[in-house]
Amino acid sequence: MTRCILAALAVLVASAASAEPSACPARLFVSGYYSTVHVFDACSGAFLRDLDPAGRIKGAQAVRLGPDGLVYVTSEMSQQILRYRNDTLEFVDVFATLPGADPTGFAFGPGGDVYVAAFGTNDVRRLSAAGTALDVPVAAGAAGLQGPDNGITFAPDGNLYVPGYYSNNVIRHDPRTGTTTVAVARGAQKLGNTRGLLPEPGGGGLLITGEGSHQLLRLDLLSGNVTVMNGNLNSPTGLAFGVDGSLLVLERNTVRKLDPATGAVTGVLVTPGAGNVDFGTYLAVIPAAFAPAKTAVVEYYHAALDHYFVSALPADIAALDSGQLAGWARTGHTFNAYPDAAPGTSPVCRFYLPPANGDSHFYSASPAECAEVAAKFPAFVQESPAVMHIGLPDPVTGECAEGLVRVYRLWNGRADSNHRYTADAVEKAAMIAKGHVAEGYGPDATIMCAPA
Repeated sequence: MTRCILAALAVLVASAASAEPSACPARLFVSGYYSTVHVFDACSGAFLRDLDPAGRIKGAQAVRLGPDGLVYVTSEMSQQILRYRNDTLEFVDVFATLPGADPTGFAFGPGGDVYVAAFGTNDVRRLSAAGTALDVPVAAGAAGLQGPDNGITFAPDGNLYVPGYYSNNVIRHDPRTGTTTVAVARGAQKLGNTRGLLPEPGGGGLLITGEGSHQLLRLDLLSGNVTVMNGNLNSPTGLAFGVDGSLLVLERNTVRKLDPATGAVTGVLVTPGAGNVDFGTYLAVIPAAFAPAKTAVVEYYHAALDHYFVSALPADIAALDSGQLAGWARTGHTFNAYPDAAPGTSPVCRFYLPPANGDSHFYSASPAECAEVAAKFPAFVQESPAVMHIGLPDPVTGECAEGLVRVYRLWNGRADSNHRYTADAVEKAAMIAKGHVAEGYGPDATIMCAPA
C-alpha cells in the first residue's frame, strides 16, 4: 500500500448506531436465594434475563453498583463476591472469596473500602478496593449482633448500619471512631428477623424490613425513634426506591410498590412467578449502562506484495472494496473492535511504515508500545493515536477477559516489513509455519482482545 493513499484513508467515518436501548433508565435486580439474580425492566417490571445462567451465583444476596462501574453480587453459598459488567451484564471476575464467612451483604465505605456482612461469623469484614482482607471493624457479636444480613449500608450520617437477622436489631458502626453501638434495640416494635435497610433520600430516616415480623419500619436517624409503617407485609426482605420514586419491597417472588411516606401498598411492579425468582432476598435498582456499538475490522490481502492490511475505518473499506486501491482483496477474515472509547478497552495507535521500511501499517493497543515505536522509529508516521479501541490481554498470561476473543499479530520478518492481525488461531499457526513471528503476551502470544 503506497504512501499516496494516506489521503484517501485519512477520514474516520462515524460507525453505525448501536441498537436502540430500552427507554427505561434503570434495571431492577432481584436476588433469588435458590435461583440466581434476575434482571427486570425497572419501569415496567418486565423480565429481561437472568444475570448469570452459568450457575456461578449460589445463594444470591446483595447486589450493588460499585465505584468502578461494575455490578457486585454476593454469592453466599460459594463464599464469594462476584463482579459483572453493567452494560452487557457479562461476568468479569471473582472480587473476593471469604471462606466460612457466609457473606450476605456489603457496602462501599470511605475510600472505596468494602464492608462485608459475615453471617457465618457474626462480624463485619473490611476489604480493600482490590478485594484484599484488611481487618474486622465490627467484631463478632458487637452490640449484640447475630446474623448480620444483606441490608448492610452506609447512611448519610456517615455511619454503617447492620441488620441482625437473629438478634432482631440494627447496630451502628462509626468508621471514624471505630465505635459500635445499638441503633435499633432487639425486638423494638416487635421487629423480627431484620433484613433490608434503605436510607431515605433526604437522609433523615432509615427504612427497615422485618422478614419474620412482616413489617416495614422507620428509624429516625436524629431522634432514634422507631415507628411501624406497615405491619401486614408478606415476609418482606429487599428494599429499593423505584424510578418513579415509589418504595419497592420484595416479598418472596413479588415486588410491591409502596408509598414511601406512609408505607401503604400502591401496586405491584413484578408479579408473582415472573422470572422464576425462588426465595427472594434482595432488591437493587441500578442505572442502566448499554454496550457500545461494535465495528468490524476487515482484513485484506495483496497477492503481488504478499502483504496484509486490516482496518475498521469506513473510508479505508470503501476505497479498498471499490478497487480504488488496486490489488487488494478481502480475505474473509474479520474481528470486532469499538470505534470509540469503551469500558475495559485501550486506544489502538496506527503507524504508516514508509517504503524504505515496508510500505505497510502497524497497530498496537498498548500505549507504552505506541510510545516506544514513535521514539525508536522516527521515520514511521503515526496516523492516529486512536484509530479504534480494543481490549488488552493480561501482560503475563496473555488471557483475555470473559466475552473477549484473542487477536494475534504475526510479523513477516522481511525487509518489506508487514504485520498480519487475525483472530483465527488456524491462520496464526499457518503463518508461523511460513516463517512469520508471533508477537504478543503470554505463551499463546495474544496481542489484543476483541469483543465477540
